[in-house]
Amino acid sequence: MSDLTTAAGDGNGRPGRGSLDELDGKIVALLQRDGRMPYREIGRQLGVSEGTVRHRANRMFSSGALTVVAIADPFRMGYRVLAFTLLKIAPEQQQHVIDTLCGWDEVTYVSSCTGRADIYAQLVCRDHAHLWDLLYQRLPQIGGVVTSETFMELKMHKVSYVYPMS
Repeated sequence: MSDLTTAAGDGNGRPGRGSLDELDGKIVALLQRDGRMPYREIGRQLGVSEGTVRHRANRMFSSGALTVVAIADPFRMGYRVLAFTLLKIAPEQQQHVIDTLCGWDEVTYVSSCTGRADIYAQLVCRDHAHLWDLLYQRLPQIGGVVTSETFMELKMHKVSYVYPMS
């Protein structure tokens, strides 16, 4: 079976069958630096064949362990406001709020968290009026939001989705 399980393993402290091995990790590391790097070049750098790289990359793509995407600079795309909001949610409304936020084009990231907030959401807006509309018109219409705390990002200093391979 070539399906990948999570790198964390089977839940009992054992590596999962088909989890990422050292070569997979090296392929991922190269694709994190350059998602358009040809398999031939990856194979050359790692000392394996292009076919081996293609097979392993395709296996990781089809299992969902790896996705290659383009990350655009929102400011260069015409957006003037980046913000994130911390939301405290009525427990019975958690999934409803998550589902609703995930459907909004302006929401680029949603996660459940612990601490003073239940949900973290990142927002990208054309301008302050757009942010105001999201926070004070659309968000209250969802229902279940008890409190919100919103922060505007003034400048991005690092954007990276490169995860260290340990």
